[in-house]
Amino acid sequence: MGAIGVIGAGKIGGSLLTRLADSKKFSLTVADIHIDHLARYEKYGGIKTTTSNRELAEASDLVIIAVKPWDVTKVLDEISPTLENSNKAVASVAAGIPISTMEKHAPPGAAVLRVMPNVCASVGLGSAVVTANEAGQKTLPLLMEIFGHVGQVMELPERLFDAATALHGSGPAYVALFADSLIQAGVREGIPRDVARKLVIGTIEGTAELLKDRSAHQVRDEVMTPGGTTAAAFVAMERARFTGAVYDGVSAATEQARELGS
Repeated sequence: MGAIGVIGAGKIGGSLLTRLADSKKFSLTVADIHIDHLARYEKYGGIKTTTSNRELAEASDLVIIAVKPWDVTKVLDEISPTLENSNKAVASVAAGIPISTMEKHAPPGAAVLRVMPNVCASVGLGSAVVTANEAGQKTLPLLMEIFGHVGQVMELPERLFDAATALHGSGPAYVALFADSLIQAGVREGIPRDVARKLVIGTIEGTAELLKDRSAHQVRDEVMTPGGTTAAAFVAMERARFTGAVYDGVSAATEQARELGS
């Protein structure tokens, strides 16, 4: 399977396309209804463009559907005839749409896969989880290789996909919210905004590196000294239900992902 088609040239689809094009390992085609979205890839060597999803599917061994959740079944209905009696496979990056729903809009026995990436793929530091139906198991290694070009990839049972969507799919927004809150807090204490921003970004980058080989508890305990400033901050944050708010947020996002698929 060397011919890869991506339907949807948005943030995830676009990031994937450019990284795969740089690898020069695949024959690539992208389809999108927005001509202006396709224009940027027409100038990018090695990527064919089309406004026809069916044309893309006919030319591809693996079709990656990178559209909004509510458009996934429409796309599948459109390309389903090209999947009949073939070795083609189809994968979706949409939140909340289970394999069972996709199978209803694909030919019997079709290879169907799911992947849940996040927006950090745009800088090659994303994370993704993947799964497949029985027919799609043989395509899993290829899908993991493909998304390995935009970050780390892990196989995960589909029953955990909604929670993974809430945790890492929405995760960059949580971190951005926390970063913005820290910046605003620094400004409130008199630090110039540009300085506060640089301090917060550097802190997040450094902490991410520490967390690669240490547990979150270890990092926390290394910073927190008894009776110190960090301990005082933790007491105040817990009074405001910081940890509980995080739990509630991830729980709400998980439930929303489930509702998208219902």
